[in-house]
Amino acid sequence: MCAMIVKSFVLRRETFREITGLCSEGTVAVIRPEKKVENLFKEAVRRSLVEKRSAEAEFAAITDYFESLSTDALYREKIAQTVHSVAGYLGEGMYVQATLPSVEDYVMVKCARLCAEAVNRQVQATLIDGTELMICHQEAGQTVVDWNLSREEIRNRCKGGTILIPGGYGRLDTGYVVRIGRGGAHVMASLIASALGAQQMECYVEKDGIAGIPAMSYDEAAHYCASADAPFPSASLWPAKKSGIPILVKNILNPSFPGTRIAAGSSHAEGTVSGVISDADVSLITVYGTGLLGQVGMSSAIFSAMAQAGINVRFISQSSSEYSISFAVRQEDRQAAEEAVSALVQSEDDVLIISREVGIVTVYGDKMKNVPGVSAKVYAALAAAGVNTIAAAQGGEELSISIVVEADRLDKAVQALTEIA
Repeated sequence: MCAMIVKSFVLRRETFREITGLCSEGTVAVIRPEKKVENLFKEAVRRSLVEKRSAEAEFAAITDYFESLSTDALYREKIAQTVHSVAGYLGEGMYVQATLPSVEDYVMVKCARLCAEAVNRQVQATLIDGTELMICHQEAGQTVVDWNLSREEIRNRCKGGTILIPGGYGRLDTGYVVRIGRGGAHVMASLIASALGAQQMECYVEKDGIAGIPAMSYDEAAHYCASADAPFPSASLWPAKKSGIPILVKNILNPSFPGTRIAAGSSHAEGTVSGVISDADVSLITVYGTGLLGQVGMSSAIFSAMAQAGINVRFISQSSSEYSISFAVRQEDRQAAEEAVSALVQSEDDVLIISREVGIVTVYGDKMKNVPGVSAKVYAALAAAGVNTIAAAQGGEELSISIVVEADRLDKAVQALTEIA
């Protein structure tokens, strides 16, 4: 539809000048606040609604932060109005029963809006409220973007020139604003790029692209972005992939570095395996016993319970005997996951639940498909390094193999597999 370039930024004081310089004509910039200022707003909400105390110190720090971005008088007046409005809103909330997550989302939209306002004072662009573009609904407690409705809104509102959009939040059909999820600003940027048929999507992070790799396919990037230290979540990739829009991942602190280009058919790998990624701080939960044999719907019940608890499952493995199901979650979700599973199987005397701290190492690559012997090399390398395999899973697309190992053996596993990549 257009020759626009969609860019995604995390606004920091240290990179404010670089960001404003990159918001040139024909740019749609999705901007979200850095963690430091997000935490100030969240602390103000917590103090007001949980502790029932004044958040004066937090609001003073918020004002100082945003005033440091621009000396423009109208902008500073906007800061004062917004902070006063949020303070009054939370002040009223101190005396009523309020739902903390919904109040936090409402306040965080104000935070993102101030970031976009700061950039706009420098570039004089069109400022569009992101919550008017991202139309969402909720399924099993999770926020889901309605792609068809959102695409229509994006096409109607984003007509050209330079556009700035506060990122990370959408709006439910009830009118409430809602957080899109982890990496919401990058997901928004990818959706916008797809809707507009953009020439390119650019994600600015504080690393030299993805692990300094010059080129990756969408599938390779999806595997890498599933790891905990990825610059953005793999959900950011699918809208751009669907529309065939290349993604450039660049370092905002080092803009001259070429970064990583993600596109169909792109790959940096000379061998079969493109790369190795790892996940630490993971718990493996195993449900096993004769009580599972022939139990239709047990897997569905377990993973539905995880979804309802808002727990992301990192890994799944089930034996063909139906005797056991193993799945991995973040350690911080371990207790909640155990409680959810226990509630499902408490009536089964011969079903047990065990959990342990583990690590997950994954080899991936577009060239692994239909190549005999890849698994043999992987397991031989681990055996030579003295690393025991606890559980394993290979995707049916043959593009990755994930292996669960003891937590204290994860580094050894990564080192051993890197040598065959």
